Amino acid sequence: MRMKSHSQHFISKPRRSSKVGVTIGIELGDIWSHYCTLSEDGEVVDRGRFRTNPSGVGKRFRDLGPARVAMEAGTHSIWVSEQIRELGHEVIVANVRELRRSRTATRRATSGFGLNSDV
Repeated sequence: MRMKSHSQHFISKPRRSSKVGVTIGIELGDIWSHYCTLSEDGEVVDRGRFRTNPSGVGKRFRDLGPARVAMEAGTHSIWVSEQIRELGHEVIVANVRELRRSRTATRRATSGFGLNSDV
């Protein structure tokens, strides 16, 4: 049985050619969105929130250097990802349900072989 690669679960795939300094994870909410910024070494350097509207997104991401921004697919992910991409950042939108399903399938497929399947 052939398993899907994780890249098939992204709605918006990252660009390979861009050079980014930090990675920002966003939890999108209807009114407020929360973010966590990681350095190139994976250290948390900033946490906060911004309003989930075009003005709030612009204020948060306009003056940043090139960043990789990751978010879960959802109600606001299309317009937020488009706006952040237009501001010059690399954007990844992941379909988390598919990633979870893939992870569960991987665990089942490797459990009989004594493999650690923490993907």
